[in-house]
Amino acid sequence: MSRTRFPWNRLVGPIGLDLSPDAPRVMQVRHGPDAPLHATTVRVAPGATLVERASASVQQMRRANFTGREVVVGLPSGFVRMAVTRLPQLRGPDAREAVAWEAAERCGMAREALVADALPTGAPSNSHEGKEEHLMVAAPAEELSEALGVLVDAGYEPVAVEPRFAAIARALSRRSRRDADVADVRAVLHIEQEGSVVLVLRGDRISFCREIPTGGAVLDRAVAERLSVPIESAAALRASRLAAMRGLGSPVDTVTEEAALGATRAALDALAGEVALCLRYFGVTFRGGQPARVVLSGPHGAEPRLAGIIEESCRSTVVSCEAELPNAAGSADLGAIGVAGQSSMADWIACFGLACRSRALMLSEAAA
Repeated sequence: MSRTRFPWNRLVGPIGLDLSPDAPRVMQVRHGPDAPLHATTVRVAPGATLVERASASVQQMRRANFTGREVVVGLPSGFVRMAVTRLPQLRGPDAREAVAWEAAERCGMAREALVADALPTGAPSNSHEGKEEHLMVAAPAEELSEALGVLVDAGYEPVAVEPRFAAIARALSRRSRRDADVADVRAVLHIEQEGSVVLVLRGDRISFCREIPTGGAVLDRAVAERLSVPIESAAALRASRLAAMRGLGSPVDTVTEEAALGATRAALDALAGEVALCLRYFGVTFRGGQPARVVLSGPHGAEPRLAGIIEESCRSTVVSCEAELPNAAGSADLGAIGVAGQSSMADWIACFGLACRSRALMLSEAAA
């Protein structure tokens, strides 16, 4: 069970709960240095619903050594619908209602059947109609309410819910939170098992977001077909190659490595092409602004040769996500804080971002 939050624990952040479809993760950090304090992975059956993932997470959280009961929940891409839209310049309840009705129309759902919010992208306006570009997100209200109810019934307090891409952006913006940092423009390619997301960040602000269906599963299938092996063997081979790239394992033999590279090259070229298109769109929308670098993130971000392919396609410097994290997080020993098996911070970016959500931000949003 979580420990009581005493005054001397005021720098300990909320519990970040990442309801990822492959393996939900839970983390808590100490604000200031942003140092991970506790972390645990949750086992769920393949295809588990959001409610089932929340239930399994609660059981694991009760056995862990977290502090307090405040939880920030991250929703997976498959559960959240996203769209770019232009909305009137409204504030307060009127703005929330405008977003909700726009989302209901876009999703073909009843207004009361969903919850929605919107993030301004800061894109320059091309007209005098008084509208601003927003990144709109919406989720089914009933299933979300049921999942949050599992946490409440267990004694936890869900203080915020957000799409995982927002948490990824926060995690990779810990060094770029000043107003002057809006000039620090970088792109992020975050690769998960079932897909990828491309972000363009200006300081700590999300200016562009697009989901791409290419992820680890596509690469697993490519290797399985090329080498004529079961999908499980292909996934294990790719996991070994990723571990070797991160210094967590030994390299595979040369023949197998070359065969795997040949199998994944077409998918990696296509993924890099999508990233290049996203950056081109951003450059046109923001009238010439281009990211200074591309950050590779996520469990599959260390795919061999991907960095070189993106550098060639996008003509940008490519860096790993660890280079963008605070020192205490980038060098964190996850095994020492409760994570079983081999793992790197690249796997925990979204969960880390959820745990970094400040109490001041939550209070300001509640007052809005």
